[in-house]
Amino acid sequence: MQLQQQTLFDGLETEFPEQTESLVYVDRYQDCSHLFVDPETPLDELHSFAESLNLPGSAYKTTGAIPHYRLNKSQRNKALELGAMSCDDAGVDAMTHAWKLPVIGICVTVSADPSVPNTKDVRRTFGFRDLQPGALLKAAVRMQGQLGVTIKVIRVVSVRKEALSKMEHDREYGKREAAREGFPHLTGAEFVDCFCKKYKVVPSTPVTRIEFTYV
Repeated sequence: MQLQQQTLFDGLETEFPEQTESLVYVDRYQDCSHLFVDPETPLDELHSFAESLNLPGSAYKTTGAIPHYRLNKSQRNKALELGAMSCDDAGVDAMTHAWKLPVIGICVTVSADPSVPNTKDVRRTFGFRDLQPGALLKAAVRMQGQLGVTIKVIRVVSVRKEALSKMEHDREYGKREAAREGFPHLTGAEFVDCFCKKYKVVPSTPVTRIEFTYV
């Protein structure tokens, strides 16, 4: 089964003027509204807009289908003044459907400091065998040693079946892949050893290698 994602705006391009910036939305609830973006828009755009509203980090929620910031009435009005678009009930329903993406867990050992780029762009797993290039996933990113997760959207670049042992037999490939998996301090053999111990498999076990980019 091929996983295909459709954005809220497919077929509606002519209804919106040309824009150079990503869209941010608010729903129409008056007492407690929500600030959000569509899954094609980087969540960094949402966080940047929230900063312009001086929203506290505690207002950001990842519960429910759509990552969002909670707004009171005055914050909602300010968001509209700054260019956020009001989304009616039908639009919210469509957005919720668009955000119902498969979830994949990602663990990295790089710094949790947002100024330090996250170079992880490969994930080995046993699921997601029917993924196709271009599919979107909702990634629950957990920094090693940190509590909680950060929700990001990723786009699949390639998917292939591969034995773990390839990282052992080709040392350069193994070291490079370990770094792309988010473990730059490990050799390929060390990564395979950790993977096998965690999932109770052997190096000859075929896994699904997913390469992705962050949206």
